[in-house]
Amino acid sequence: MKRLLACLLLAAALVTNACALEVPTDTTIQNLNGSQQLIKTYTLPPGTDPQQLIEEPFEQEGYRYTFAEIVKEENQVSDRKYPTGLLPEGCIAVVMEKKYVYYYIRYPELYTDFSYYETEYRDFPIPRLVFCFKYLRNEHKVAEVSLCVVKDERLTPDTPTYRYPFSNVHGNLSVCLGNNALPVYKDPARLYTLAAYILRMPNNDDLYSEQNNQLHAGFRDLLEQMKNKTPAHYYTDVLVKDGKTLKDFLTRR
Repeated sequence: MKRLLACLLLAAALVTNACALEVPTDTTIQNLNGSQQLIKTYTLPPGTDPQQLIEEPFEQEGYRYTFAEIVKEENQVSDRKYPTGLLPEGCIAVVMEKKYVYYYIRYPELYTDFSYYETEYRDFPIPRLVFCFKYLRNEHKVAEVSLCVVKDERLTPDTPTYRYPFSNVHGNLSVCLGNNALPVYKDPARLYTLAAYILRMPNNDDLYSEQNNQLHAGFRDLLEQMKNKTPAHYYTDVLVKDGKTLKDFLTRR
């Protein structure tokens, strides 16, 4: 499919046309040899007349701009398809790039085997988690893991997220893997098993903050208080909202 790339070059010599139907994808202001120029770039579908983009003279920041010329460039857009293959269980979204594939997986369990230094907590309750695995498609390896805590409900882009109440997760939500080597996944459909593997990794006080729980409890105190509670208890007495939504997590890179 062909798209027409039109650039409006308006020479300076600055009120925009409110009837314009298209929004520029880029606007550049430059001074070339003493001539103040404002360049607007539009991406138009095939068959669109770029003449409709011409604006009446307008003023902006003390300059008066008048239309000079349209530069057109045809841009070939590939219709090539990129099949995802079989997705991992619980995958709620996938983003494909040339080098990486981002798999977003809703972790189905609300209990896990959790360890803090030498203490092991069997079937320990956890809040609802969504993992992101940044997967190297050619090397069949996971380059980065991140996670967020979400409200335990049917997920939508507006589902609120919370601070991770435990350790091993940076402020930008990436998981600190330490010296732990991640398995190789030749079949990304099996990535759902990696979430459980990560949750079983040993925890210490690194990256733990008492500000990430309503109780302002130390890590061991938090674990002792929660070990006999239900996952729902997190949402009433423990979790702290981070002011973001699931959409923010899905669009971060």
